[in-house]
Amino acid sequence: MEIIRATADAITISLGPDDALAVNNALNEICNGVHLDEWDFQTRMGVDREHARKVLQTMGAAISAMKEQCQAGGKEW
Repeated sequence: MEIIRATADAITISLGPDDALAVNNALNEICNGVHLDEWDFQTRMGVDREHARKVLQTMGAAISAMKEQCQAGGKEW
C-alpha cells in the first residue's frame, strides 16, 4: 500500500490485492452484513449507505480488473 498523492480534493492510493480485498470486505460487511439503522450508519460511517455501496461497487470492479490482469499475465490470484 502506498500513498501516491493527497490533495484537498482527492487521495490516490495504490493498493495491492490483499489491501484491496480488505477494504472491499469491510465495506461489504458494513453495507450488507451488519444491521444498522440509516441514521446510525450515517453517524458511524460519515456517509450514507447509498454512497458506501457506490464505493463498494467501484472497489469490486477494480478488484475484478486487477484479477483479470493478474491471470492474463500468468500469475495466480
